[in-house]
Amino acid sequence: MARDYIYTDERDLLIKDGDFAVGEADNQHIENILLAEKGEYKHRPLVGIGIRRYLNGPMDYDARRRWKRKIKLQLEYDGFRNIEIDMSNTIQIAAEK
Repeated sequence: MARDYIYTDERDLLIKDGDFAVGEADNQHIENILLAEKGEYKHRPLVGIGIRRYLNGPMDYDARRRWKRKIKLQLEYDGFRNIEIDMSNTIQIAAEK
């Protein structure tokens, strides 16, 4: 379980008791990896899925399999393990750090 600064739904830093809120951030890290495009993080240029392309593209069995593999590799690169991805209706990810 990773602890980090917590963001609001609007992607702003959460303030609690006059200071930045810190808490469990694994789901937040997964979301950041999914949304980021490669090269967006200058210190780790290979990190990023660019999930918006998935949401706007055609989806057949092979495409879904390729996206699952991309997601799994990115999460493993970030230290996650026991990764389960369900892309039947929505994207649901379960992983441990």
